[in-house]
Amino acid sequence: MSILRSCLVGVAVAGLTATSALAVSLDTVISLKTTHDQSKTYIDLFHKPFNKNNKVGINLNFKGGPEVIPNRKQGAALKRGVIKFHFGPSGYYSGAVPCARVAALSNVGQATIRKNGAMEVFQKCFGKGLNARIIAHPFDGSSNFHIYLTNPPKISTKTGLDLSGMTMRSTALYNPFMKAMGARPQNISPGDVYTSLERGVVKGLAWPEGGIMRYGWTKYIKYRVGPGFWRSSSMVVINLDAYNAMNKKQRDAIDKAGEAFEPASQKYMRVLADKDNAAVKADGVKFIDLTGDEGKALTATVYGKSWDYAKSKMDPENYAQLRKLLLK
Repeated sequence: MSILRSCLVGVAVAGLTATSALAVSLDTVISLKTTHDQSKTYIDLFHKPFNKNNKVGINLNFKGGPEVIPNRKQGAALKRGVIKFHFGPSGYYSGAVPCARVAALSNVGQATIRKNGAMEVFQKCFGKGLNARIIAHPFDGSSNFHIYLTNPPKISTKTGLDLSGMTMRSTALYNPFMKAMGARPQNISPGDVYTSLERGVVKGLAWPEGGIMRYGWTKYIKYRVGPGFWRSSSMVVINLDAYNAMNKKQRDAIDKAGEAFEPASQKYMRVLADKDNAAVKADGVKFIDLTGDEGKALTATVYGKSWDYAKSKMDPENYAQLRKLLLK
């Protein structure tokens, strides 16, 4: 049985529930291009099989990606109900949902998050800030983040990496540790990174495993620095009004499909990430995993500065709860 077929089984079965007379169409947009490995995993393992197999009258009406609505405006569109269903990095709407800033900062598994109460905290945050409900938080450590550079890295025992004076492609998620390492973060959409590297506007970026080759960045990126950190912040979310308007069988079907998608996506994405990593290395990118004091310093800087910044943006109670539940 192929990796895709084996991963599909749980998601497909989760969508096979009793029929309903009420048909629901949910306009769906994704943040990353369809060629991105995370988007491919979502489409192949959740979107297509759910539409094919669910018996409750739900249709996920795919509209497109950032070419339809710019990724930084998709959260607002979901909140207003312009779109009903969304997949992509939650960091893009962390301004509306401060809790989204820590979705990637966990070092416990997604199964634990569903059991220990963290998911309930996230659901309250997303409902209040984005008028949305989380259907799935996939990938669960199968796609770790690294820092990619055009020039040889400068190692620091204090922060792991010394990025002093370097302009780095960034987002709100990366800004705290980028600044701590001395970089000048610049928010740039993924589709504009290639041109920014080509023109020397930026000297690197942080990025999860997978999809590097599809963007063509290895023409300029020559070093990948670890150890890897975080997990993907990408989530499958639904407009809360649309969710509440569905009947119980429909809500149960999409919730169960989302929960089944999480472990399936981990296995599938790991295969894609390994394949992309091999191609990145074969294209001449040198993989450097810091160890000892330098490795500990990089990890401490990334997690520590990110959690510290999140504290300044989050409700104190939510922060305290999630920090306790998401870190071992």
